[in-house]
Amino acid sequence: MADLRRELIESGEEWSDAWENVLEFHPQYLAAYLRLRRIPVHDQYLSRKVQELILLAMGVRAHTAGALRAGAKIEEIMETLELTSVLGGDTLSVGVPLLMEVMEEGMGGGGFPRDFTDRQERLKANFEHHRGYWNPTWHFILRNAPRFMEAYTDYTSIAYRDNNNTLEPKVKFLIYIAIDCSTTHLFKPGLKHHIREALECGATQDEVLEVFELATLMGVQTVLIGASALKEELMRENTRQASVRLFNGDPIRFEPGRSGYQF
Repeated sequence: MADLRRELIESGEEWSDAWENVLEFHPQYLAAYLRLRRIPVHDQYLSRKVQELILLAMGVRAHTAGALRAGAKIEEIMETLELTSVLGGDTLSVGVPLLMEVMEEGMGGGGFPRDFTDRQERLKANFEHHRGYWNPTWHFILRNAPRFMEAYTDYTSIAYRDNNNTLEPKVKFLIYIAIDCSTTHLFKPGLKHHIREALECGATQDEVLEVFELATLMGVQTVLIGASALKEELMRENTRQASVRLFNGDPIRFEPGRSGYQF
């Protein structure tokens, strides 16, 4: 079991009470996870730093420490988090086209002006400059909610400004790919768009595939959280049973490192 601990740490993970619970309850699962985890570590088309930033972008808190150990700067970690925050915009990418469909079915009030004002034209140019694309969704938003559009463009452009631009373009788009392919997100239109942009910025097929491999590791969080909850419930139940035994005058003992009281 000590070997499993050492191998997990060597793979870039940080040992924790949650991993200790998994090791206690099902070491075979931990061994299988390690085999999967070692693939991107050994093949390593991406640097360890970039791998850790991608894992961090997918919401794996422990990889903050891993990113720092791999040499990431505070600015790079913050930029990764800021890039990740734009996934909220996918609400617009999914919701607005549906709203447009319903409007076209005759459910709306109709009569929206077709031409942009001078201010709206400037906002469109600003969005295209910072984000590099335009589509009917943003056309609809700009036409109907220009103040929101202005604020959203400013918010999502933070990571692209000269004074906050520490990650190379390829890495930015690999992070976007990680977000869109994450099990909890799976946003296909954005994923395809960002794969194309990453390749155009010099990413290779192997690097993109390695992002997918890293994203696959997200599933282990269910086991880590669940095993910790199981340990807590076992301790709570054993404490309850111990109280009953004490009340009845029965002998009990507690063995450190095990899942509760032994009778």
